[in-house]
Order: sequence, then C-alpha cells, then structure tokens
Amino acid sequence: MGTHSRHIKKQMRKKVLRDIFILAGVGVFFCVSLLLVWFSVVSITLPQPDVLGQKMSSGSTQIYDRTGKILLYEVGTRRFWVSYKEIPKNVVLGLLAAEDSEFFYHGGISVRGFLRAVWTNLKSGSFEQGGSTITQQLARTIFLTQEKTVPRKLKEAVLAIEIERKYSKEEILTFYLNSINFGEGNYGIKAAADFYFGKDLKSLTWEEIATLMSIPKSPYYYTPAKPENAARVLRRRNYILLRLKELGWIDEREYTTAKEKPVKTIGKKYFKIVAPHFVLDVKAVLENMFPKANLETAGLTVISTLDYDMQRVAENAIEKGAAQNEKKYGGKNASLLMMDARDGGIRAMVGSRSFNDEAISGQVNMTMWPRQPGSAFKPFSYLTLFQLGYPAETILFDLPTNFGNYSPQNFDLTTRGPVSLRRALAESLNIPSVKVFYLADPNRVIENAKTLGLTTLKDYRYYGLSLGLGTAESRMVDLVRAYGVFSNDGELTSISLIEKITDTRKKIVYEYKPEKKRVIDSESVRLLNDVLKDYDARSGLFGASLGLTKIEGYDIALKTGTSQYYRDAWVFGYTPNFVVAVWSGNTNGKVMKPGGASLVASLPIWHDFISQIIYQFPQTQFSSPLPRTVAKPMLNGQWTSPLGIHEILYYVSTKNPLGPMPTNPASDPQFFNWEYPVQKWSGGEASLPQQQDITSNELPAGVLENVFSQ
Repeated sequence: MGTHSRHIKKQMRKKVLRDIFILAGVGVFFCVSLLLVWFSVVSITLPQPDVLGQKMSSGSTQIYDRTGKILLYEVGTRRFWVSYKEIPKNVVLGLLAAEDSEFFYHGGISVRGFLRAVWTNLKSGSFEQGGSTITQQLARTIFLTQEKTVPRKLKEAVLAIEIERKYSKEEILTFYLNSINFGEGNYGIKAAADFYFGKDLKSLTWEEIATLMSIPKSPYYYTPAKPENAARVLRRRNYILLRLKELGWIDEREYTTAKEKPVKTIGKKYFKIVAPHFVLDVKAVLENMFPKANLETAGLTVISTLDYDMQRVAENAIEKGAAQNEKKYGGKNASLLMMDARDGGIRAMVGSRSFNDEAISGQVNMTMWPRQPGSAFKPFSYLTLFQLGYPAETILFDLPTNFGNYSPQNFDLTTRGPVSLRRALAESLNIPSVKVFYLADPNRVIENAKTLGLTTLKDYRYYGLSLGLGTAESRMVDLVRAYGVFSNDGELTSISLIEKITDTRKKIVYEYKPEKKRVIDSESVRLLNDVLKDYDARSGLFGASLGLTKIEGYDIALKTGTSQYYRDAWVFGYTPNFVVAVWSGNTNGKVMKPGGASLVASLPIWHDFISQIIYQFPQTQFSSPLPRTVAKPMLNGQWTSPLGIHEILYYVSTKNPLGPMPTNPASDPQFFNWEYPVQKWSGGEASLPQQQDITSNELPAGVLENVFSQ
C-alpha cells in the first residue's frame, strides 16, 4: 500500500511539472509573439534610420532685431561636419571609454554593458556610467525625446537595432560625434574642440579629450564654460581617464600626467553674432525667464528692442572715437547706450570698442559695469533742491571753501564769486554743487536717486559730501533709465531688451508692455530740463565744443561728467524721445592723460552718433516750467541785501528754505565754512556771527554726524 501510494504521488508530480512547463512555454511563446508583433508595429511607425543624416537640426533659439528681419544670434547651431577619417583614434577611444567600451562588439544594445553600468554606479555611489549604448544614444538624440519611460526605452532599442543593421560602426560613430550636444551652442566634436580649446581635433591632449567627452552626459551641468560646474567636470573627466587606463588604451604615465592637469579652457568665443554685448544680455534675460528650458533646443523666436541701423552707427562712432582717444589721452575703450524714452526699449548697446579684443577686456560690457559718474550725478542734487522750491535764479557763492575736511576745486581751478543755480549746473561748477547737495539734504538726494533707478547707492555715510560730485559708482544702464525720468516729465519707465517671444508653434509666450510710474513732480523736472537744455548757459563750460551740443530744430538737454584723475569721461544727452549715454576710459580703471575730459573724449562720440539718428525722431520740445519767484535774498537772484553780503545759509534754513530766516544761522554746522570765504571776498569779515552761538541741540537730526563722518 505504501509503495503504491508513493508511486501515484510521483506520477502526479511529474504531471504537474509537465503542465507547468507547457503553460510556461505557452506563456513565453505568447509573450515573444506579442513582443514580435509590437516590434513589427513599432518598426513600421518609428522613423526610418536611413534619414539619419537629414535629422541634424537643433531647434535653436533665434534672436532678431526689432524688425524681425535681422538675425542677431542663433543659440545652439555651431556645427562643423567631420568625416570618420578626420577623427583621430584618441578621440574615438575617449568616446568609447566614456560611453560604450564594447561598441564594436554589440548589435545596438548591450545587456552586459547595462548591468555593468548599474554595478559600477552602485559601487561608486554615483551615476558616472550610463547604460545606453552609443547607438541607443544616437537614436534618442536624433529621433526621440528625453523622457524617461519604458515605451521610449523600447523604441530606443528598436531604433538602435535598425540603425546597426543599416549603417557600419564607423558611420554610426561619425553621426554621433557630429550630432551630439557639447553645450554652449556647440553640436559635434569639431565645434566643441574649437570653442573650448581653440584647437583642431588632432591637437587635443588626453585631458582635453576626456573633458570634452564629459559634456554630453548633461551639457548644462558639465560644460566647463560655467564656473559652477568646475568640480563636476573635473570628477567626470578623471573618471573617463581612469576608464581609459583600465581598458589599456593609455598607460600609467599618460593617466597620471593627464589627471594632474587642471580643467582649463580658453575664454568664451562667439561666432556669427551681431551686437554681442546686447545679445548676451538678452540671452541672460531668457535664461532667467525660462530657467528649465534648454535655449539651444527650445525653438524660441525672440524679437529684441535693438535697432540694427542705429547699432551700426553706434559701433562705428565708438570705434572711431576710441581710436582717437587712445592716441590723444590713452583711453583705449568706450561704450554707448541708447534708450527710447517713450517705451524703455534699448535701441543700441555697444559695451566696448571691440568685443574680441582681450587687451581692453572687450567682452566686459561697460554699459553694465559700475563706474564713478562724476558730474553726471549733479542733476539729482539740483532736482531735489528744485523740489524744495528753490528757483533756478538762486545765488550761491563759488569761492574756495573748506567744508570741514573736504575742499573741492572747480575743473579749471578758478572760482567765479556769486553764480546762479542755472549757471552752476550748466557750467558744472563743483563748489556750488557741493553746496546744492548739502542744501537739498544728502539723504533726500540719495532717496530720490534710488527712486529714479540708482538702486546700488549706499547710505550717505559711505560717501560724505563728495557724493554730490559723483563719487558713488553707478551703472550706465541705471543712469540712462534715471535720465529717462527727465525725458518723461517725471515718470519712470520700465526698461527692456525684448519686444516679443514666440515658440515653435508661433504662439506668443511673452510680449513687452511698457510700464510708467510717476516718481518726481513734473514742475521740478521741467525746471531741471530748462537748465540742462540751455545752450547759452552751458557755453562757459563747453567753449569750442559748444557746437557739438546742438542740432537745429531739436530740444537737447545734456550733462557731462569726468571722474577724478580723468578715469571716466561721460556724456548723458536726452530729448523728450530718447536718452544716449557715452563713456570713455579704460576698462581696468587706468587713468587717462590730463585733459581727457568728457568734453573732448566722449562728447565727439556722442555727437557723431546722435547727429546721424536724431532725424528719425519728431522735433518734440520739452514742456516749459511755470515761473518761480521767491521774495527772499539769494533765492530772488540778488546776492546783496540791506543785511549785507552773506552766503545763503544766512538767509535759509535747510529744514524750511522758503520760510522765515533762521534766528541763529550759525547753528548750521556748515555756516562758518561757507560764510568765511564770502566775508573774506567781500571784505566784511567783522560781520561774522560769534562761533560760540552754535549749540548742538539746534542742529538738524543727523547732520553733525554726517559732516564729521566724511
């Protein structure tokens, strides 16, 4: 009985196992059949690999001028085709070590390679080695998306097998090395070698080859052009060098030598680029607007604000003017910026004399670089003073003055005695302008300047009274926008480099809408404009250059500025329609020769430019200010009174300039500094009040501290 039972059980187990094998076989057959059917269907619907050579397009982002007709730059299209014979063996080995060492031994997919990559990454705790073959990567790059899904991976495998069936290994490598993205708009190994190292392929060293082969894994994170990628690039480069050694393709000496070399690329190179400084700023704006997009493949069409014809005029004016300045004054560089005041669009931007001239650091955009504006800052002080009710006829004494620990001089080292605010500003006199800065309240001036767009200004204590003469560094672009407030009758206009952006379907994804906001009352601005456009009033400053400040039929307001020791020479000229700024000097801050002031270094460039473009604008006039009369000595244009001859602090309290005369003018901490030169000049020193009348508890809050912290 027992023996018979065991026999029956044994027969039953055999039957069950046989049934399981049959079912498994049917299942495998069914799955394989489905896979073959799916493979057949997918093979029909997938792109045909025989069009591989026609699929080398990058979907670049194109940046145009404001007409949409002039292509300024194309982000993502540098490609120079090379044949397999032109590709050195070392470059091929570097690629195989980085991506697919068994490339010549598989048919498009490699299970062993995939498993090895997984194991290597698990051991190292990183993802340095990928699992796709070179053929799979080529299929994905040319025909598929980058999405990480199972269907896409299967399609990638099918295409890889088809590609291997239709093309030789050498042809596949050629397609790959000419199509892969190497970052910064470079597609293909030849473009990358030229861009990053300035070399042809035959001249590349092992460390350079390994650096280049690091990039395709993720161009955004591995391009060596970005300083933040330095550690990642070095780590991946050294991994590739190690693989080369492990595979026996380089020896220990070659490995050690290459590994010890730093990752060193040449400076950025740009090709087929119009208005380079402008275009690179547009590109930076796009990167901020679309942080997750790859501009090289995004397919965006960007209509910028640049006027191509004006840009050409500006570039020629800068080149010609800077060449003259270099000979005469040692100022090798210059820049120009034009803003349409009506909508804030940048029409022309020349960041340097020559973008590719390393001797002048030509790729530094001086329209965006902080420099001391010198006297070009003075209008902000006068504007603030006009806000307080001072007329342009107000008199100040232009006499040698020690403001405590600061004794500025006028540009011509002379003084003029009593002068009006109109004359002091139009002739850019320094001593009266420091007084204006003080009377207007330095903190009020700074707040006004910030409101107008000079947001980089610090607290007054960083500068002292010298700020009134423009010692605080500011960017040209910010100053241009601030002067645009003068053009716009007191309204601050938004500023833009871009008019419109459309995607690959021509759908508008961005359109610039100018925004205006009133930041200063129109009357104060109109009074300032009335002074700065006064051709006769500025004649004392400009002399032989006066004719360069006028174009018949147009209202032109203008302010120059020269920083200390002739380091920076500026001109800011504007109409109700536009603002144009010019800077001359040296990018490294080296001073120009004595005499290299704004009138001779920058004004000719400014005039050369606007005299050619101004006729494209209407002959709009500035609005005239209302009459402003104050029945008070000095403010009424009279510097003598029944009380004698005194500086303005004798008649005016800085807290309430239009109110009653101060009962104790000597309480102002600057009173004696200003009054003494006036009494000495007029012969009335005996009329000075007693200094002991000053009591600190009568001082305006914070003034004493500010004066002694300069």
